[in-house]
Amino acid sequence: MVTAADPSAAHPHPPSIGGEVASALLWRLATGHGLRVVDWAVEAAEMGELTAAPDILVALRGCVRDIAATLSLGGSAYVELGDDTDLPPGLLTLLSGPPCLHVSLSTATCFSLDLAPHLCATMVARGWLSADRRADAEICVHEAVSNAIVHGNLDVHQGPSADAGAFDGFFRAVQTRLTDRAHAARRVTVEAVAEPDMLCITIRDEGRGHPGHVLTAVERLEAKSGRGIRIMGELADRVAFTEGGRAANLYFRR
Repeated sequence: MVTAADPSAAHPHPPSIGGEVASALLWRLATGHGLRVVDWAVEAAEMGELTAAPDILVALRGCVRDIAATLSLGGSAYVELGDDTDLPPGLLTLLSGPPCLHVSLSTATCFSLDLAPHLCATMVARGWLSADRRADAEICVHEAVSNAIVHGNLDVHQGPSADAGAFDGFFRAVQTRLTDRAHAARRVTVEAVAEPDMLCITIRDEGRGHPGHVLTAVERLEAKSGRGIRIMGELADRVAFTEGGRAANLYFRR
């Protein structure tokens, strides 16, 4: 990945939007949200013909090539458009605050990508995360995204195990849910907000959550959520679960 531009200064007003989608769709989004349309082509970005990415890059199908290119050129948001072909609620408010990243993907797309290395490399390049914490952050983001996909959006609650039969059952359950559009189209969102003294990385899903209570401490989950959450609790400076258990918030001191 190319060293990322640091968009720490305020975004130009209004924010810009681009993407290799139909021009009518791009202009509808720009007009509806008060955005500027700018040119974008991933090949041009990779060849050094573009000096900056749009603040918001949209795509009909997310791919790691697009994500890597836009992040390396200072983009703040990458949105794989859903059936409503609109931007996620709250995105423009997020962009108006402290330096941030936002990646929104369908479950099916997110399952096929390894987001954590690209996101954490960008956070290091932008000075939000120290290089010596990158490995910790990558593991935490990977675990949280995996939980959001499998236990959240796909609603598969048994985990893989050393037993061959149990692992095969887990694998089949995941693959079956991925072929069901209602589950595969649910969103996974990863956001990072760089406050002066703390980086908060939030991973959200659209699953059932944990009905009846809001989880705020790792200890409440350890007994029933297994190794992944314990690992996050050991590696991040703080972990909190909010939004009825649908959001995992990972905190790293700057």
